[in-house]
Amino acid sequence: MFTQNLDFKTTDLDTFPFPFRSDNYRYSNDLRKLEDVNLVTITPEYEMQVRAKRRLLDEQPEVRYQSFPHTMEMQWEFLEMVFEMAIQKYPQHFELHKDGDEWTFKNNILDEQQTFTFGDASTLPYEPYDFAGRHFHQDFVLMVHRDDNYYLEVGQVSYAALFSAHWNTGMSFNEIHGPVPFVSRNGDDLVDRIRRFLLGINPGEPWTRINWNLMADRWDVNYETMDVWEPQRKLVTAENAGKLVRLRVEEQKFYRMPRSNAILFVLNTQFLPLEDLKLRQEWFDLTYSVLQDIPEPMAEYKGIAPFLPQSVEFLRREDEKLKAQGGA
Repeated sequence: MFTQNLDFKTTDLDTFPFPFRSDNYRYSNDLRKLEDVNLVTITPEYEMQVRAKRRLLDEQPEVRYQSFPHTMEMQWEFLEMVFEMAIQKYPQHFELHKDGDEWTFKNNILDEQQTFTFGDASTLPYEPYDFAGRHFHQDFVLMVHRDDNYYLEVGQVSYAALFSAHWNTGMSFNEIHGPVPFVSRNGDDLVDRIRRFLLGINPGEPWTRINWNLMADRWDVNYETMDVWEPQRKLVTAENAGKLVRLRVEEQKFYRMPRSNAILFVLNTQFLPLEDLKLRQEWFDLTYSVLQDIPEPMAEYKGIAPFLPQSVEFLRREDEKLKAQGGA
């Protein structure tokens, strides 16, 4: 099994989607319309993340990728959509040449080229959704509208936080998010509110929200590898939390697929070590304040309860150092 090391982190702080806007904890959907509707993003860590993602997909294929046979038409729709976006935004990095149904896709960053027949999965090394997703660092989840809910029918997930394509495929949106222990200020179930909102998303008008978590020396914690990562969380101390614990920020984007009417979830996950928060004083202050304020039920839900006190203590010590330096 692939042994993970957190060998990458966000280096461009200007593009890091820092999640906190106030100094107290609040759980909300924070949905807003996307300004840039193109889902393709090339970060400084692109190649490293894509290769790590592919290793996970190859070494744990059933855990990382799942689909139902009847989704093939939607998979081709996804492939066409993401490849068209790639060549539109980064023509220097990606090329797509079409001769009727004979297509050739080039990834110039990875120096790869694949010719295939659009609509014929036998001409690709993987299913269309899996093949296309392997060229981008994000996770991709496709949910189908049925019975006033959404059901996960295709998933390619490598940077999971208590989630698994193998475990969650077939579940409804409410079942996947059922453990969320909070309601809104007026008593509405927040998961159900988001589900109802997704029902109204129109093609060509994607939305986004930010989700955050903490990770202890891993970028991925799925259910199947709990025996590996669960003990690692107990190794965090106030002395090593700065390096081991990372602020994990998941930029979620939601697209209505125009032909299939499915909802595509695009999950762009970035990581920042706690020690790097000092590079932005405002980020450090807000994170320190929010982590002190997070309710115990939410800490348990997020899976951070075993190492949250150590993380807060690390930040407290750093805060004292910063104040001492400022007063010197």
